[in-house]
Amino acid sequence: MTQHVWLLSPLFTGIFVTLGIILFFQLLVRSLTAHSQKQDKPINYLVGRIWVLSVVYFSALGVYFEYVAARENQDVAFVNFRLLLLSYVIIFLGRRTSIIVIACSLIARLVFWGATLGTLHFLIDAVVMYVLFNFNLFLIRKHQQSQLVLVGVLNFLVGVFWFIFHFVRIHYFGDVPAQQALFYWVSFVIMNHFLYYGLTRLNDENDYLTTLTHQATVDPLTQLKNYAVFEKDFDRVFHESQESGQPLAMVTLDIDYFKRVNDEHGHLAGNQILVEISQMLAGAIRTIPHAHCYRVGGEEFNILLPNKSLEAASDFSYRLQRKVRERTFALKNGTKIKITLSMGVTALKDTDTTPNLLYERADQMLYHSKGEGRDRVTVSESPTSTTTAPPSFKVPDSE
Repeated sequence: MTQHVWLLSPLFTGIFVTLGIILFFQLLVRSLTAHSQKQDKPINYLVGRIWVLSVVYFSALGVYFEYVAARENQDVAFVNFRLLLLSYVIIFLGRRTSIIVIACSLIARLVFWGATLGTLHFLIDAVVMYVLFNFNLFLIRKHQQSQLVLVGVLNFLVGVFWFIFHFVRIHYFGDVPAQQALFYWVSFVIMNHFLYYGLTRLNDENDYLTTLTHQATVDPLTQLKNYAVFEKDFDRVFHESQESGQPLAMVTLDIDYFKRVNDEHGHLAGNQILVEISQMLAGAIRTIPHAHCYRVGGEEFNILLPNKSLEAASDFSYRLQRKVRERTFALKNGTKIKITLSMGVTALKDTDTTPNLLYERADQMLYHSKGEGRDRVTVSESPTSTTTAPPSFKVPDSE
């Protein structure tokens, strides 16, 4: 085997394996966050589903490294991968995740290698490197240094690590000639920089795409889903309900005399009312499975209630309307005002061949409430009824 092949083949293999590992992980993260309308901040790897994904992914990777190293009987060849895995799990995923990954790797080591002297050295090395990496990470963040400084420190520590193994000559590790130690160190430095560049760029892109998705799908003032998302969701749940035969109810609503609020108290007060009403709507549907609320216009909102009958949607609307009516809204200028809602309620019929037919009927119910004096809930006829004139109901104040 020539020096050219000996040097370049393992190095390029390591680089491509390293990039493949982080690329696949970031693709999984992107898939997990792609449809989240709540994510408007940089991705947090330390909580929620992303943390679970991170733990499972990198723990499985640690187990796989031990399995392949044991199968090929090439413990030394996988040291750099282990060090890279440990260092970047600590940097990006925190101490809790790194401890879990180390524990899983140690268990795998015991399973595939047995309780040998090499396993003991593996544990000692992992603990030592864990402490060193965490200590340096603490110093770098304390002094607000660039992560590139941390990359340089890692390169130095691993260089020391390899030349210690060259001079100490641990029995289970075998003989590590100076040339091989130098090669492994240079390989780590190159893979370390590729890994740092790849992770930071992919993280930045993930955060950017997540922010764009949030901005494109969520109303910035109320944090409710916007009209574009409503159109997509409505078309989907409409056809799902048609195919499954499950009920689908829809509620449309308007804030009564909202222009008067803006004219008399200013647009900031109007925005405050929009935000507080939106919070009430979001709270009202929180316990209803698969229910969603959307801001579809200035003071207009739609609520989709899959698997809910017309009667259930009607009861929901009455309760919501009464809750808003009974609340006193305290504006930031000290003024206290009352707000009411006009609402339209309908449900899917056998004759609704397109989503527009259901939507138009819900709108008709809403406009009927507004035309009859506002502060009303108008419910369309029952899906099984042949009545054409929609009855209108007003919730009594004493209810």
